[in-house]
Amino acid sequence: MEAASKQIPPPMERRFSRLTFLIVLPLLCQILCACPSVRIEKVNKGQEVKPPPQEFAVGMTPLGEVLSFYGAPFKVVDMKGYFAITYLRGFYRGANLSLSIPFNEIIKVSPALDAAGNLSRYDEAVFIFTSEGILAGMSYEKGTAHPLWKTYWK
Repeated sequence: MEAASKQIPPPMERRFSRLTFLIVLPLLCQILCACPSVRIEKVNKGQEVKPPPQEFAVGMTPLGEVLSFYGAPFKVVDMKGYFAITYLRGFYRGANLSLSIPFNEIIKVSPALDAAGNLSRYDEAVFIFTSEGILAGMSYEKGTAHPLWKTYWK
């Protein structure tokens, strides 16, 4: 008698294995029978921002030299006796994966699994000039999570 009772698993273990089966089976069917959809996005906004050359020296470099190296600035900001020009390039990379079984016309429900990820990065150079057009300060950041101008004064 005791040997027979030891062979039958307790009801809790059976429920757990049924629950696992009920979760794994639909997921397995979803993966094997689904319509996959993959979307990859790559967006670049603005021109490439190169690192400032070593010739750019605070107190020595005129505005014309910076403009000839970088071209037209993204933004010009007046700062009471000084002004700043900024160069910004933003790039976004995103991906979206979707697996779904189209049952809309049969049972009005479509099981789906979705996964997504994205990454936004910024390259930015900020040059501060005196009212005479001489470089008073500069900063360069590559691949930051936020535009530099928003965090420059913090």
